[in-house]
Amino acid sequence: MPFLLTDEQREFGRSLDALLTAADTPAVLRAWAAGDHGPGRALWGRLADAGVFALAVPEAYGGVGPLPVEAAVACVELGRHAVPGPVAETLAAGVLLAGALVA
Repeated sequence: MPFLLTDEQREFGRSLDALLTAADTPAVLRAWAAGDHGPGRALWGRLADAGVFALAVPEAYGGVGPLPVEAAVACVELGRHAVPGPVAETLAAGVLLAGALVA
């Protein structure tokens, strides 16, 4: 069974790529590594505004998901652009928090 992204999923990846390219992630990463987390926090704010961290959170809890394929597309772009910070942990926390709210 072949796995292919939908047009919407590919467009999401392209838009995230454009956001990260415009953010100059190499400079953000260098600042993060030097201990200046300000540019990284600003980038994370833009990613949050774009809904990246809400992809794994159910709508009932303020998210837009669960959308595992879109979350995977986001992870590919975040990794390709070397976005600093706890990306996987943040996505996982959304899932865990949503589960804790149900219990």
